[in-house]
Amino acid sequence: MGQARRGRPRKAGARNAKGRLILLPDRGNIRVQARAAAFARFQSGRADQQVIDQIGRAWAVGLLDGFGIDPVMLRDIGRRYGGLYWHQFAAMAPKTGQWERRDRAAANDGRWEDNPGEYFARLDTLARNAGREAVAAMHGLCVDGWWFPDTNAPWVERLINAAIRDAGGHPLGDLAGPSDRARLAAAAAALAAMVEGRRP
Repeated sequence: MGQARRGRPRKAGARNAKGRLILLPDRGNIRVQARAAAFARFQSGRADQQVIDQIGRAWAVGLLDGFGIDPVMLRDIGRRYGGLYWHQFAAMAPKTGQWERRDRAAANDGRWEDNPGEYFARLDTLARNAGREAVAAMHGLCVDGWWFPDTNAPWVERLINAAIRDAGGHPLGDLAGPSDRARLAAAAAALAAMVEGRRP
């Protein structure tokens, strides 16, 4: 009975001018909905499209504020760096199997310019001007969790929990300490160096 009930089409709800049911938006699974609800109090309720990755969640709760540069620019350059990092180093990953006569990653043969590679090298050099600790912290924020976008590094999770508490919410974990805040400031210094270095 329960199976049949779940399989029946929805009959109640808003309808369009032709009398057809208006499709409900897909709000994701329970975890996605809970995350959207947790971040709804931030960024005037417009953060739901940006909490798809760790740096987006950090931006949403205001962790990128107060560093003298637009937080959106810091967020976007961090995302760009993470994507370019994995674009750059995925080609260097060891290949297994001999299904193709030649490696696709090496198919360039100098016929086209590697603009993403050049841009990554430029950003990486700019970030390294901020120092080794800043680059390591920035990697922890933008690179290390790239393939697992739904999870936060423990230090980022503590910072987000503290921001949720400060905004009147109820975090479900440990709160940030001075070392977490210092690590965030170091990461922001590397992000800021990339933003400033790109400006003409």
